[in-house]
Amino acid sequence: MRPILTKLPPILSSIPPQAPSTPEQIHTAASEWTLRGITLLEQGDPESLATALACFEEAILLREALPLGDNPLYRWGLTAGWMNRGDALTRLGGQDHLTEALRCYDIAISHLHQLPLEADPAFRWRLGVAWINRGHTEQAGASQGSLQRALSCFENALRVMRGHETSPRLDYQQVMAAAWTNHAAALLQIQEQDVLALNSARRAIQHSQSCEHEPSLQETGIRARHALCRAIANLLESPSDKNADTAEAWIHEATDAVEDVMRLTQAAPSRHPLREEIFLFGCRIYRAFQPHFLAEFLDEGLASGTLSEAMKTSARASLTQAAAQIQNENLASLNPEKLDRLIQTLQALSETSQKLRA
Repeated sequence: MRPILTKLPPILSSIPPQAPSTPEQIHTAASEWTLRGITLLEQGDPESLATALACFEEAILLREALPLGDNPLYRWGLTAGWMNRGDALTRLGGQDHLTEALRCYDIAISHLHQLPLEADPAFRWRLGVAWINRGHTEQAGASQGSLQRALSCFENALRVMRGHETSPRLDYQQVMAAAWTNHAAALLQIQEQDVLALNSARRAIQHSQSCEHEPSLQETGIRARHALCRAIANLLESPSDKNADTAEAWIHEATDAVEDVMRLTQAAPSRHPLREEIFLFGCRIYRAFQPHFLAEFLDEGLASGTLSEAMKTSARASLTQAAAQIQNENLASLNPEKLDRLIQTLQALSETSQKLRA
């Protein structure tokens, strides 16, 4: 291992040295170093990340001296040290750190493949997570070929989970949802891959839905729906020929995704940075393709009491544009039934506009 730090930072060098001697004592001491590192990792500032690295390196050094073949948990713990070290290096950024982070994940993955994956579901889960995290590090490098290598990492995570797609385990569903979500997001960065990205986002949503009753597990589903909306927006704006029925199905799918995100983020809107972007997309797609549902969509947002000022500004703009769109139609050429529907839509838009001004 090539250490990033040559000595322990003062905060850690002041900890009284311990001399664990038995494998279990060494294993416990390594776990303590790992927990200290995770606490620092979550703080996120460069100094804390550098100190976290030192903690993970201490844990790795301790566990590498263990008889790894005697107890799978020793090797399991060692993989945590390497993965956490890779995470800290990725957060620090810079090409040297990212290159070393990839090496950390490769070592962790090699050790995970030596564990009996069928013996403990957590072994397979961590192997999937390791591949996903390696993909994130590849993307952070932004070097030539990094995007394709990231896609391969996400696909490897899905191969690890193959055969467990219908597992009742939430951790399995969550890792598959994360792999498909990242796969979709990466495809969206490649030209003319929107259909594949849409399919990946759909798979991600399928897996995330089983986890969404747990608030802490909702973020992946929100990101998956964000990817789905982006893919559909690209497809609808594409100059290529589209089947009208297919386009209509995409629109319904996108509006369902928007409403799901608004529902999932309603309890704690400030915790979800994608909420405003998804709401703006909802305003646009309802105005452009389903103006008769725009007022209802905005009314639901207003009733929740969770619309930010930026969201209200977007709502006002979409109402104005939708009303102008209807008024620019050749009303004289419409049959009475369609004219009545347009009048009802205009009235609903006007009423919602008044609520926004209140």
